[in-house]
Amino acid sequence: MATRLAISLLAQIACSGFATAQAPATVKIIVPYAPGGSVDLLARLLGDEVGKAGGPSILVEDRPGASTVIGTEAVARAAPDGGTVGMVANSFLINAAIRKLSYDPITSFEPICYLVDSPQVMAVNADSPYKTLDDLLADARKRPGALTIGALGPATTQHVAAEMFKKYAGVEMTFVPYPGGAPAVNAIVGGQVASTVANYSELQPFIVAGKLRALAVMSTKRLPALPDVPTVREKGLNFDITAWFAMVTTGKTPKPVVVALIKYFSEALARPATRDKLAQFQLTPVGLCGDEFGDFLRKQNEAIGPVVRAAGIKLE
Repeated sequence: MATRLAISLLAQIACSGFATAQAPATVKIIVPYAPGGSVDLLARLLGDEVGKAGGPSILVEDRPGASTVIGTEAVARAAPDGGTVGMVANSFLINAAIRKLSYDPITSFEPICYLVDSPQVMAVNADSPYKTLDDLLADARKRPGALTIGALGPATTQHVAAEMFKKYAGVEMTFVPYPGGAPAVNAIVGGQVASTVANYSELQPFIVAGKLRALAVMSTKRLPALPDVPTVREKGLNFDITAWFAMVTTGKTPKPVVVALIKYFSEALARPATRDKLAQFQLTPVGLCGDEFGDFLRKQNEAIGPVVRAAGIKLE
């Protein structure tokens, strides 16, 4: 998909008259997370590939804090010349639904590319009586509030996914937050919660080892690695959610510069070496760029905001 989109984008650039547009000689990628995480690794991987291809020099700066707000705010306030881009994820929209910010995720930035995503999977302990999602839902409806969903939280992709699941399934389940993905997975492996929602990359070793059972995936399509596990939509739940990682730049950056940035990063994403490395992290290349990525952000904002507010999700 990434390769096809990159070719399409190159054709658009040539036809638009922007083929000679240049991004600044040096581009800083602000990562609003701590060093060493998947977003930081993704930024550095793409930056290296852009440099190898003769593009601008890429500097990666980690600015964690305030649930990604500090780093994202720095991108919003940067000069609108394409010299600063920011890595964003679901928290980009979740934060805006929780509190008042100095920026708007839709109007204060120019979309570059939705780069990759990490599928969300609902799982139970292998010793659980729930063999299918229907089994879990049936028990949840019989005993409102008795069953638990453990996940990274609060105010995370996994928390929002759990609340979406409850809303569209019409069930009451108790959300149990954990300070990290690993503790949440350990809780379901240890039988401390009835179910979990987590990144497939975190669950995969335990599913393969037979310690966990996947009941459903929350992507739009089944995962190749879990061909027999249905999507939530297949089970009649009208939603999908994934942990996505993307790139934006400062609002009002000239269109030719934005197009040049799209070209550099979409080409880097499409390279086989990049895709091979992403596969090691269980990250799926997407490559949705420009206006199409902007449309994705608007639709996600419309879907996430009401769920966050209705569930009373807050940062603690």
